[in-house]
Amino acid sequence: MRLGCTGCLGTLVGLALVSLLIGGVAAVGLRMLALPDAPPPATSPADGSRAQQKLFGLGRQDRRGATVTLTEAELNALLDRHLVEAGGTRLSGLNATLVGDDRVDLRARTSLERMLGEVGLAPVAGVLPGRWRSRPVQLRVRGHVSVEDTASRHLRLDVEALTVGRQPVPAPALRLLIDPAAVGLLRWRLPDHVERVAIEPGRIVIRTRP
Repeated sequence: MRLGCTGCLGTLVGLALVSLLIGGVAAVGLRMLALPDAPPPATSPADGSRAQQKLFGLGRQDRRGATVTLTEAELNALLDRHLVEAGGTRLSGLNATLVGDDRVDLRARTSLERMLGEVGLAPVAGVLPGRWRSRPVQLRVRGHVSVEDTASRHLRLDVEALTVGRQPVPAPALRLLIDPAAVGLLRWRLPDHVERVAIEPGRIVIRTRP
């Protein structure tokens, strides 16, 4: 995901958010503030433990040439119970739908106050009623996953589509709407011997080099 004129894009996003607050009946404002359609999928601590054990095993020398599979439930437990907490991001309810063809559909929640703060409109958030500041906003990201073939290997998510509430917005705006720790989730360090990460419907298949 490449950014062009970051300042220009930030201004446009900020103006859009201000306009939806001033003109609360505007259709775009209502779509951006639409509540999530459904709660995050349920996961268990056991799902998260299995995911951690599988990923820890990837670093062992005797696992070279092996194939490791993570289910969608295991991935979601890892995202919400471990990666979000460990990374210190201010997102909540982070979950993924594994679409297939190396594509993933991510959903997460933030508050209106935090989103306004990320685009430099904290003073606007400060004058809103408390129930508006804490109002949840859903971010939905559709992206393509690939392994960067460089000296240090990384799993990279290239954002193809972004929706705030039910309102589509330009994909580069994602980096302006979330905190830096959450931006770090778009690119993960991989063990050097990981050869391929494939997104199939409902699962991730990780293959290591012989």
